[in-house]
Order: sequence, then C-alpha cells, then structure tokens
Amino acid sequence: MLGLSLPPLSLKENFGCKAEHSQKDVAAYQVIREEVRKLGRMTFAEIAVLILFILLVILWFTRDPGFIPGWATVLFNKDGDEFISVLMFIVPSDKPRLPCFHNGNSDGAGNGCKYGPAPAILNWKTVQDNLAWNVVILLGGGFALAEGSEKSGLSQWLGDQLTPLEAIPSWAIVIILCLLIATFTECASNVATTSLFLPILAAMAQRIKLHPLYVMLPSTLCASFAFMLPVATPPNSIVFSYGYLKVADMAKTGIVVNFIGVLVITLAVNTWGQVLFDLGTFPDWANTTALP
Repeated sequence: MLGLSLPPLSLKENFGCKAEHSQKDVAAYQVIREEVRKLGRMTFAEIAVLILFILLVILWFTRDPGFIPGWATVLFNKDGDEFISVLMFIVPSDKPRLPCFHNGNSDGAGNGCKYGPAPAILNWKTVQDNLAWNVVILLGGGFALAEGSEKSGLSQWLGDQLTPLEAIPSWAIVIILCLLIATFTECASNVATTSLFLPILAAMAQRIKLHPLYVMLPSTLCASFAFMLPVATPPNSIVFSYGYLKVADMAKTGIVVNFIGVLVITLAVNTWGQVLFDLGTFPDWANTTALP
C-alpha cells in the first residue's frame, strides 16, 4: 500500500457497494489531501470573499421568492441593483491595521511593521485586466436583444407568424420547438437563446390559446442541450482544446444526446408535467384580452 490509511466507511456511507478501499482510491485521497495541505489556512481575504458569496446566495433566494414579498419588492420595487460587487471594492483584504509606533513616531517602516490601511479585496485594475468582457458583452447583448424585441413588438409579430402551428397537435409543437431551440443553442449561449425565444413563444402561445408554460418550460430546458459543437458551451471548448477530438466526433455523439434529451423532455412535459402545471388548459393570467 501507499502508507496512507483512509477512514473506514460505514455501510450507510457507501450503500453497501464497497467494503474496502482500492489502491486507486487511496492514491486519489493522498493526492487530494496533499493539495489541500499545500493550500494552507484560509486568509482574511478568502474568508471575506466566502462570506460575501454566501450573502449573495441568500440575497438571490430572498430577492423575490414568490410565496412572500422579497427584499427587492419591498425596498426597490423590483428595480434594485446588486451591491455585493460594490462591497468587494470596500471590504479590506486584510485585518484592520493600527498605526505602528517606533521611537515615538507612527512610522514603523523598515521594522517589519505593517502601516496604513489594507487595500480592498477588489480594485478596478484587477477587474479591467481579468474580467471576461466578451462574456459580459455576449450575455448583455442577449438581454438587450430580447428586451428590444419585446419593446418594439418584434416578439409579438414573430409569435403571430407561428400561428399556423395551431393546426398540428400540441405535442408535435413541443417537439418542433425543442429541436429548433436545441439547434440554435449550438451557436449561441443558453442565456441569449432563452432571452430571445421565450418572449416569442409566450406571444405565440397566447395567440393560439395554448398554455405558455407548455412550450416555454421544455424550450428553456432544451436551451442547455449544447452537446454538438465546441463553441456551444465552455466545457465543450475545454475538451476540444486538448486536440483528441474532432468536430465531427463531437457532432456525431452530440446529435444523439440532443435527440434523446428532446424525447425525454417531450415525454416529461406530456405526462407528469401536464398534471403538475395543469398544462392542458389556457390560464386566465395568460389571456391578455380579458385583462382590464
């Protein structure tokens, strides 16, 4: 063995499938333990970032939970901006320091004394040099395109052009839209795809008197079916960059996974999805003509 013993696993921990650790398990555990040891103790800055991240997650969940008024509804009427990034420009990267006194002076330079305020966790130069501006522009462009399409009436017009789909069964509409979204998302991010298509699908569903969630839920899920091309999603690009796969290899495997995913989503939305969301009816909240 490698001279390293792992803590014993109970039947509850390994579900009774494995009673002993293999040599590979021991080796993997040794590597992980060594890497953790090299990291050392968490610094003040790392602890501060962790606390800010936990606070951010809590704010995400409590922004507008739906079943109760969220902080965004109460404080900002749903138009409040995130402020965690601003806090990172304020919170210091080290513990607060007091002036050092040496020979009656508050200047302890040259004596190993840390004097002066600690820099903030984040500064603009770091943001400017390391932030993926291309991703920000890509995602922001998708949101801007979706907002512009909705405000200009383009989404409503495109939804009206899809009204001939009313002549085919609803389950076939779902399959067609899922295939369309899964193909489009191979060339664009899932956020941009959903931001562009969901307003169009909502307008189409209202026009043909179909439950909006019946087409929007599966389309949203299919926007993540980016399995074919390297440009579809960053994980694909990382795998492709190693040079062991060709585009044809990824496309042949990815198209099979896409078809399987579309069939699973279609089956789910037409079985338990119908019962869970009552998708067989046209809800009153979607009937804009009935609103005052």
